[in-house]
Amino acid sequence: MDEKTLLPTTTPTITISPPTPSNPNSSNQNGRDKHALRRFLVAVCLMVMVWTLCGLDMDLDDNDVLSEWSLEQMPISTIDTFTVPITDIDVGGDADHEPVPLEAHIMSKCPDARDCFRELVLPAMQRVHTKVNFTLSFIGTPTNGDDGVACKHGPEECLGNIIELCAQKLYPDPKIFLGFTMCLAKNYHEIPQRSLIEDCALEHAIDFDQLNQCATKDDGALGIGLLRDSVKRSADAGVTKSCTVRLDNEIFCIRDSGKWSDCPHGSSVNDLVLAVEKLYGREV
Repeated sequence: MDEKTLLPTTTPTITISPPTPSNPNSSNQNGRDKHALRRFLVAVCLMVMVWTLCGLDMDLDDNDVLSEWSLEQMPISTIDTFTVPITDIDVGGDADHEPVPLEAHIMSKCPDARDCFRELVLPAMQRVHTKVNFTLSFIGTPTNGDDGVACKHGPEECLGNIIELCAQKLYPDPKIFLGFTMCLAKNYHEIPQRSLIEDCALEHAIDFDQLNQCATKDDGALGIGLLRDSVKRSADAGVTKSCTVRLDNEIFCIRDSGKWSDCPHGSSVNDLVLAVEKLYGREV
């Protein structure tokens, strides 16, 4: 799990020595010096306030940036030994082509899901988001008799799955719900603590109250229904491992037990992007 960055809790002490008046006997000069000093002190105070308020943005590491994914903020991904530039071809869609189905099957409290998003899904989506129809699905086991779902990492994971499904339902733009999901995945062991969900919702402009209403509506029936449908989708596709990435309804790659496997076309971001481009360019 990524360690949270420890930020300074106090502002730095700045000592300011007032300038010595060139003519201590001149009252006019003293007045001008005092006025200049006051303006200087105000400017320094403003700088300290800005430094304090912006501190959260000064110590982000590479993994933190990924959790705040957006086309404007996310750094260009490094593929193998060279940098892939963002071009109009990379990010532009075409009305004459159908978007390619791209799907990630995960468990919300699974570390492989975090690595899968960080190393493959998010950087690839940065470049081909207009050329794919992205779906986030979940893995679990429907229970007999009560229309429930059993999750590998317990009821807390089921609730985490529901919260992420609600984010996808309420905010279908992948830049929003994938960023939110990655934010939670970074601290997957804390899911579904309210403080984590509130922080990630605030970070990605998601209404926490709407998430809560979605998860609890009709005594939780809506959320459980979303989860059952998603779990059934994964089961129908024959998916059992988190994280499984499928492209055009076929397995592209699996991240399991900290390793990539079953990747016939490769496991790099560039491999996924090239596969999407090839499928997107086919005749409909």
